[in-house]
Amino acid sequence: MTATPREGASGLTASPEATPVPVRAARVLRSLWHIRSIFSLDKAPDPSRKDPLSRWFETFLGILGIELRPSGERPASTAFLIVANHTSWLDIMVLRTLFSTCFIAKEEIARWPVVGPMAREAGTIFIGRNRLSSFRETLAASRRSLAKDIPITVFPEGTTTIGDRLLPFKTGVFDLCTETGYPALPVSIRYESPEGIQLTSVSYTGNEHFFRSFGRTLREPRVVVRVHLSPPVLPEGRDRKFMAQASQEAVASGLALLASSR
Repeated sequence: MTATPREGASGLTASPEATPVPVRAARVLRSLWHIRSIFSLDKAPDPSRKDPLSRWFETFLGILGIELRPSGERPASTAFLIVANHTSWLDIMVLRTLFSTCFIAKEEIARWPVVGPMAREAGTIFIGRNRLSSFRETLAASRRSLAKDIPITVFPEGTTTIGDRLLPFKTGVFDLCTETGYPALPVSIRYESPEGIQLTSVSYTGNEHFFRSFGRTLREPRVVVRVHLSPPVLPEGRDRKFMAQASQEAVASGLALLASSR
């Protein structure tokens, strides 16, 4: 089943009818009002409760007309490395709503105005891709986070897609599992219309401006984001190549399950 592409040039699938302009305008105004409150929030992850930033993201998704539907069994412990497919800037909000997690991000983000300081407050672990010492620092920070039962989230594809495919998982991030002994938790994310049609219109790839993606999301009357949690992949006696392959297969299976079920 396919949706009608609203933007023929891009080939992105979107709902046949756009959200009325007054509704879009109201969403923008509510979003701006809601954003005001994020600066004073305690953004640190807290696995013992639904922390303020997780609640903030949950409310923001609701303002945008996005409904979150998780499935799969949630592990009793939260000390794991979340590995997920990456489609949109929305992925971060979705995962932080479900888990009081911190993210691993490239160190350049730490220098971005406004975003960098807030990411640091939220417990983001920054990694330099071209510094050997950076991995050791990331590993040490990851150990401290996992020891506090705070899960860490990475996107092993290394970039975003429009959601039409799953890129090979990079193996390096799985050293965090083999070196610490903590498992990987594969998570599959799929954006749909309420009728179950996949929506690639909410995607955000590196070759476009953020506000173009945000505008397409506003035009969607309703978006359902379905998230499937697969069983953890245990690192005992396994190398990072195995961990990456097994996690990728689990995420792919989760996506297939979401596509075939309602």
